Amino acid sequence: MEGKCKIAECAAPDVPCHDGCEDYKTCSNFIAEIIEKKAAKEKTSSEIKQSNLNWTGQAFSIQELPLVSSRTSPVLIGIVGKAAAGKTSYLAMLYTLLLRGKSLKEFNFAGTKTILGWDELHHRLKLKQGSVPFPTPTPASSNRLYHFALRNRGEQLKDVLFSDASGEVFSLWSIHREDEQAQNARWIYANSNGFMLFIDCQALVEGQSLAKREIMRIAKQLSHDLKDRPVIAVWSKSDKKNEILPTIIDSLKAELSALFTNYNEIDISNFLEPGPDELVHENNLSAVNWLLERIIIPSNADLTLDAITSDDLLINYRSK
Repeated sequence: MEGKCKIAECAAPDVPCHDGCEDYKTCSNFIAEIIEKKAAKEKTSSEIKQSNLNWTGQAFSIQELPLVSSRTSPVLIGIVGKAAAGKTSYLAMLYTLLLRGKSLKEFNFAGTKTILGWDELHHRLKLKQGSVPFPTPTPASSNRLYHFALRNRGEQLKDVLFSDASGEVFSLWSIHREDEQAQNARWIYANSNGFMLFIDCQALVEGQSLAKREIMRIAKQLSHDLKDRPVIAVWSKSDKKNEILPTIIDSLKAELSALFTNYNEIDISNFLEPGPDELVHENNLSAVNWLLERIIIPSNADLTLDAITSDDLLINYRSK
């Protein structure tokens, strides 16, 4: 326990007791204070302080979307693909490039409400030439949303969200759209303004036609009632692309092109090579640029009204 002496001149327990008591706790003038009560008070105060925070800096859950949707109508980019296709690693690389001074084509970075979530991805993606320890797989039950606030050249603010769900839910969704365990995939499909469809080059090297069939199942499910939302096929781990059978590459490209109308594809990698690396430094950003150009269409409408012709004197009146 702690406490103080009721005699103002006595500073016990920091100094010896003025009455000569060897144990100040036995002095009749000593007022004890129970530590547990003080700790409980401090805990209550801490809980009240934390309850005043409306965001933590971690990746958003779906329930936390009002934190950004209250100020703008956010854009959601759906990151789609099978497990271990490189979806989370892509987000980590995107943030790493922006952190190192790279920029998007038409937008400037204006903040983020998920800074701790982005930083966690960044620190788990430690790059060395020829080796990348990738982030751990996204849990099947998780549906994380990472946030960027962007400003265009006209100083207009736009909130952009990137989904990060487990690849397992997309595989289940591709087989049966209403699978009860594919809820996250359905939500991303229903709410996204555009999509990145990840094609795992390493899986195509190892699994060949089987891997291709899984990619096409997801792509066909994505194309259902798409309503011309843009899709960019991201060939991840493309440093392995030259090891894929050419017939598989050609047939996959042809089938995807026939499946989507508002469509593009790009090669990316997280492996650094000496000198400027297009696959890492340019294409990771170019994939986002291509989608944003098609999702965020600037309004150049001329709001000037045409002259009104009328015989009515009040309508024709122009004040000086």
